Amino acid sequence: MAALALLFATVGAAQPLRVAVAANFQAAFARIASDYDAPLRPTYGSSGLLYAQIVQGRPFDVFLSADRERPQKLVAEGRAFGLVTYATGRLALVVNGDEVPGMAWLGDHRRVAIADPKTAPYGRAALQVLAKANAEPQRITALNVAQAFHFAASGAADGAFASLAQVLAQDTPRHRYWIPAENLHEPIEQTAVVVYGGNEAAAQRFLAYLTGDAAQAQIRAAGYL
Repeated sequence: MAALALLFATVGAAQPLRVAVAANFQAAFARIASDYDAPLRPTYGSSGLLYAQIVQGRPFDVFLSADRERPQKLVAEGRAFGLVTYATGRLALVVNGDEVPGMAWLGDHRRVAIADPKTAPYGRAALQVLAKANAEPQRITALNVAQAFHFAASGAADGAFASLAQVLAQDTPRHRYWIPAENLHEPIEQTAVVVYGGNEAAAQRFLAYLTGDAAQAQIRAAGYL
């Protein structure tokens, strides 16, 4: 009887919602997940890599991208629906020394880590800032913004373009990072979709929570607009 009761409890237990999460949103997602009333199973990575995994058939219920382009593609391909913007990302240049970062800091002798612009929206935004600054530092390409930040923190790079949310989550001293003006790069419009796969109702419920007042307050506090 005890074994039978355990079987029914296991069958009836809620299965975690499988969420593909852009790497920049990791800290904010962890706080939101801790307050949500159902289990969530995140997978973190660059938006481009997560998009490719969804196209290749990896089972996800929700995709939280760092851009709008890839979720739109999934909708157009008939793989997802319910396009919604959950945050506007902010880019930050963080350095591992005591020099004040900014446009004047960028130069040919600097080693600057950026997320791969082919797969990471923050990397693409970083390239736009470098173009506006007419700067050509030695670029170190990272898989995503989390790795780019790590390169700067470990000393493998003199600095890195990452998300402001990552910088704040690490309690980085204010004099060690610079927030480029919004007109220096295209808006980082972080967009989510429900991925078809049989768990659409639970996914829609989570996205409703994500765009609700409580979660949005946490997202703003994390460093997003």
